[in-house]
Amino acid sequence: MLADLFIQSFRSHWFTKDELDEIEHGFNYVKECLTELKWPNPLEIAPAFSAFYLFAHASLEGKVQVEEYIDYFTHKSSGSHSSLSPELHPLLDQLYGYFQWKRNASLSQKINERKSLTHSSQVEDFCSSLDDARLTGLYNNQNEKLNIDFTVDVLPFPLQILDPRIVRIPPGKNNELHKHAHETVFIFLSGTGIVKIDDVRVPVKTGDFVFIPRWCMHQSMNTSDSEMVFLAVADFGITGKSFTGNYLKTARLKEE
Repeated sequence: MLADLFIQSFRSHWFTKDELDEIEHGFNYVKECLTELKWPNPLEIAPAFSAFYLFAHASLEGKVQVEEYIDYFTHKSSGSHSSLSPELHPLLDQLYGYFQWKRNASLSQKINERKSLTHSSQVEDFCSSLDDARLTGLYNNQNEKLNIDFTVDVLPFPLQILDPRIVRIPPGKNNELHKHAHETVFIFLSGTGIVKIDDVRVPVKTGDFVFIPRWCMHQSMNTSDSEMVFLAVADFGITGKSFTGNYLKTARLKEE
């Protein structure tokens, strides 16, 4: 349930500081309205918070349940989340959805405005290559013990959702065994080897495409005597916004 994700995100401090501040302010304002017997101002808090006030206003039992939630989320109670009433979970579902909407609202707006986002009149701003000087180094890792040696470069495009990256692995080496929230398609440009996807081993060669599902453990191994190069196209632009927590920590063996 989304309610469980909301509680886990709160307990683990996966929300941003601004989001945590808004959560505390929203619940404190609801409690203030309940105490002073006044209706919430829709300009003061999001409707997702006002729903808790309406639930509390309906019955004495509901008021007690809401106050328990407020004390928990404003750190005024030492109680466990397991003691919170599951009757309010649909309201937490709405609250979780509200924060997801806030994170992706600007992207949705650009999609639905139906306006061209062409950013330049120069041909080179729409084209790149493996030897492009504008490629930006994003990440690299070498670990002799784990036979890890690879680099990751980012293409010079102002992308919003897609995130194509060029991965290079020397002969006989591999990248990290890792997992992440975004789904990816690998397009192999040179070299041969194996891609591990959980318990599946996929032989690959130049010209192959490989699908990497979300959260699967995967690793690319270069079994050839030349450099392996592939383009990894992911939906990081939207996944990175939707993911709650330290995104890079879930996907990388070393800290940057």
